[in-house]
Amino acid sequence: MAPRGDQHQWQKGVDMRRTTGALVGLMMIVATAACSSETPEENTQEACSAAEQLTVALDNFDMTLSPGATVDEVRDARDSVRQAWQELDAAADDVAQDRGQALDEAWEDFEQSVDDVNGDATIRDAAESLRDDAVEVQEARDALADDLGC
Repeated sequence: MAPRGDQHQWQKGVDMRRTTGALVGLMMIVATAACSSETPEENTQEACSAAEQLTVALDNFDMTLSPGATVDEVRDARDSVRQAWQELDAAADDVAQDRGQALDEAWEDFEQSVDDVNGDATIRDAAESLRDDAVEVQEARDALADDLGC
């Protein structure tokens, strides 16, 4: 059994990590509430930050699982994990929605480009532009498939 002083130091370390995790979580909530993301890049950055916060919450939870931990401490740590998971879940939904919207927009641009080809033009005249639009559809599809884990 560890001497009483070592147990106190260990508990101080756990308390400090828990406090730091809670403060980071609170800062993320305030930042999220203060400025709503508008762009896909901001949504992606928020999702990445939320993923990191979930990692921190899970690490803190693991540290809480010590022989001296109380049920209330474990439940509090679980609640922190739940909050971080909910934030990541919402952020991931925003990213997936952005990817789906990007695919829709790429498709609409591609379809319009094909429709805009002059009936008297040769395919050779329009091929490069149409290829570029088709590549944009493929890239949007790939990004969505990556998000879906396909």
